Amino acid sequence: MVGQRPSFLDDESLKLLLFGGKGGVGKTTTATATALYLARRRPEQKILVASTDPAHSLSDSFDQPIGDEASPIASVPNLFALEMNASRRLEDFKRRYGPVLKTIANRGTYFDQDDIADLFDLSVPGLDELMAVIEIANIVKERRYDLVTLDTAPTGHTLRLLALPQLMENWLRVLDLMLEKHRYMTSVFGCARSDETEAFLQDMSANLAHLRTLLSDADSTEFVPVTIPETMSIEETARLLEAMESCGLRVRTVVVNRVIAKSECVFCDARRRGQERQLEEIKHRFSGWTLVVVPLLPSEVRGQEALERYIQAMLGDERPPPHIPQNPSSPVASCAPNRVIRKADREDEQMIGLVQQQFILFGGKGGVGKTTIAAATAIHLARGNQGERILLFSTDPAHSLSDSLGQQIGDRITPVAGIDGLFALEMEATKLLEDLKQQYRDAINDFFDRFLADSFDAPFDRQVMEELITLTPPGLDELMGLMKIMEFVEKGEFDRYILDMAPTGHALRFLETPGIVRKWFITLFKLLLKYEGVTQLVRVAELLQEKSKQLRLVQRLLVDPERCQFITVATPQAMVVLETARLLGRLAELSIPCRWVVANMVTPPTECAFCDAVRCAEQHNLEKLRTLAPSLVQVPLLPDEVKGISGLTGMAKIIYGES
Repeated sequence: MVGQRPSFLDDESLKLLLFGGKGGVGKTTTATATALYLARRRPEQKILVASTDPAHSLSDSFDQPIGDEASPIASVPNLFALEMNASRRLEDFKRRYGPVLKTIANRGTYFDQDDIADLFDLSVPGLDELMAVIEIANIVKERRYDLVTLDTAPTGHTLRLLALPQLMENWLRVLDLMLEKHRYMTSVFGCARSDETEAFLQDMSANLAHLRTLLSDADSTEFVPVTIPETMSIEETARLLEAMESCGLRVRTVVVNRVIAKSECVFCDARRRGQERQLEEIKHRFSGWTLVVVPLLPSEVRGQEALERYIQAMLGDERPPPHIPQNPSSPVASCAPNRVIRKADREDEQMIGLVQQQFILFGGKGGVGKTTIAAATAIHLARGNQGERILLFSTDPAHSLSDSLGQQIGDRITPVAGIDGLFALEMEATKLLEDLKQQYRDAINDFFDRFLADSFDAPFDRQVMEELITLTPPGLDELMGLMKIMEFVEKGEFDRYILDMAPTGHALRFLETPGIVRKWFITLFKLLLKYEGVTQLVRVAELLQEKSKQLRLVQRLLVDPERCQFITVATPQAMVVLETARLLGRLAELSIPCRWVVANMVTPPTECAFCDAVRCAEQHNLEKLRTLAPSLVQVPLLPDEVKGISGLTGMAKIIYGES
């Protein structure tokens, strides 16, 4: 079904409405526009729009400051917005429950309070997002608002967020095991009683149960995927819909954003014809859902007036302004130039100079073309450095390399067809982490079987020691991917490495994680020292030391400008510029070298009113991008989607001045 009014705008039984999808498809815009529309049409209701994405954009979308407390939206008294500071909620959790955690550890293991406090402090990063979602669930439960609209992170980390309740349940299971010995002893001596430790476990279990119930309640909760008519977005949306079905989340509507209207402009019409193939694919693959088509608008959607225009376009009540016909005497080439517009000639030399880097990391806001630029760079390096072996890889849970390269990659090193010396890898980092956990458990079981089999404490302590590995910091799985790459580096398997990163918020978490995780490995090793016969835990000790060493290598690599360079990819839109500024500021704080900003998808000059309106706004944003980094390269928007080796080769020529 296509073009129908979205049911979520009329269903007053909904209490929680989630928006998700690939980065850069308009999730935040759709979430905020929906909340604004419903607030104005239901003045008797209180509506909250919230964000759990570490890289918040609600402030940018509403064009007003929004923080970690529910803020009223200007001139809409019944609409509130909240950019959740998940880290603060985690700190509140630690302060409130820290003494209880120490009591549990003291009762159930050989560990002292400082030991277990260190372990839990290092293992809970990532659970901060879960705390935020639990708070959203409690807001719904307590009916503080009639409707909560939630803007989620891009696909890969939305899926990870939905998996966090299981992680928290593992965490609670470890705590419960720690109390088991205490319960046994108190029952033997007749002094069993419930206290704050049992109450803590019960409360947390109840919160998780409520969250699961809310997410699977088809009467009150709905998930709305947002996509655009591009191959990579369609593939990611298909994977997202499959995951939503397995999670039990109801999906009725798919929003198809940025659909180009028919035009007399040669450039716009070429783009429209490219979209027609993708729209047919969307109709075919998503035929089981209502498809709501939103046309591409000539101006960026930011501020209440623009959000109102967006929702009217979604409802089919507004169309983009008419186009001025292309001047017949104007060459078609002027609509789609095949050269890059650059800030200065000297920047060509600097950009070519990046081939000296062993590691090149591509990051930025979702939807700016990170995967495309990374893949094009890898092709450029392979063709310009014959005899070298180059690895293009991704640790993002929502991989796109296969879609971009036009061949199946997956979790194995795969030669890229037609490009000698280039290999690609979509790392299934979760499997790497599971392998680590199994190695740990095998070593612990061997130790208890051989040396502590007759101990009274053995049944309890074996379980606790086995389950400690489940307390790994969230995000360790992705980091395991980079640690695996360090094994390749030590063996000299490749000459250069190109990393396609997750969108901003989770890319930053990834870059911040090595220090935390290394401390976690060291802390876990120290806990093992509490057990007699620790000399027999050689396999475990060696395993932890090996991973700690790899993490130290990762830390050194990331801050070494001679070996590593972070290249930020952006597009010339105001919201992207704001997020890019925040990203570059954080990279500077982390001492991660970043000289380059690639301004992608810059609208070329045409004699079309629509293109001209877009281009005028972009030029202002490009000036802002120029102030953010030492060097800027502009890459034009092309009429056709860039995919496959042919398309990526053309993109490489544009970026690196080969034609």
